Amino acid sequence: MSSPTQLDSFKEAMQVVYGPFESLSTEQAMQWQPSESSGGHRGRYLWTDAFGVLNFLTLHKEAGDQKYIYLPNRLIETVHAVLGYDRSGQNRLPGASDQNPLGGGLRIGKIDKRGPDGDGQYHHYLTIWMFARNRMSVAPGKPSYNEQAITLAKAIHPRFFVDIESNPPRLVWKITMDMSRPLVSSEGNLDAVDGFVVFSLFASAEDSQCLATEIANYQRVIDRKGRHSISDDMLDLGMSFWIAHWSSATDTSAQQMGARCLEKLGTSGNLTFY
Repeated sequence: MSSPTQLDSFKEAMQVVYGPFESLSTEQAMQWQPSESSGGHRGRYLWTDAFGVLNFLTLHKEAGDQKYIYLPNRLIETVHAVLGYDRSGQNRLPGASDQNPLGGGLRIGKIDKRGPDGDGQYHHYLTIWMFARNRMSVAPGKPSYNEQAITLAKAIHPRFFVDIESNPPRLVWKITMDMSRPLVSSEGNLDAVDGFVVFSLFASAEDSQCLATEIANYQRVIDRKGRHSISDDMLDLGMSFWIAHWSSATDTSAQQMGARCLEKLGTSGNLTFY
């Protein structure tokens, strides 16, 4: 018996979260219902499922099987049907409608409704979800996915800013489920640079200035905060490195940010382990 390949291990890990899918035909994949095992409210958690979409697209690239285009599409539909609604599942989030289903943003999917780890909307979860939508527009070649990412970007962007017209504004990292007010007063380490890079990707895909105002707002926060702080936290460090790579070929500050991420990883003593 041959040893499992990296691709086999990748599929096995995905099936722990999303249930058996390897034996599905293309036709079955079009009707697939993802398992409710992503760790969130009513079976969906935005961060996990964003990476689920990206992982399915990776499987499509590596295996070349068309079902790995239908599976992430079904996952997206399921996420929107759960996290685009209130916790009862009966009503769309305020601001959303049948014509604009993403107008109210998307819930995190926390198990608890309230409390220090209660449900709401996270800026960094939403940006990675929008990025996954953007990648869906690249892999199947359907621009509508990126257009939907832009629609969501415009809906959530002003809700995370405090005194958006001030100079400079502040950007909070968590707001209520209905996007009516902040749930924290602090700024996230990555949110401004994350928003700047990801929103720029969306706009470049459309070859337009459709998000020029939003991108400029992120730039104002970046300018106020100055040089990006590289954290010891492995998730924060990894995301910083990921953000930097998008423009490191042409942007000196991104090159420096990536180099400082590598330096931090080395001095943390975890370089060999990771």
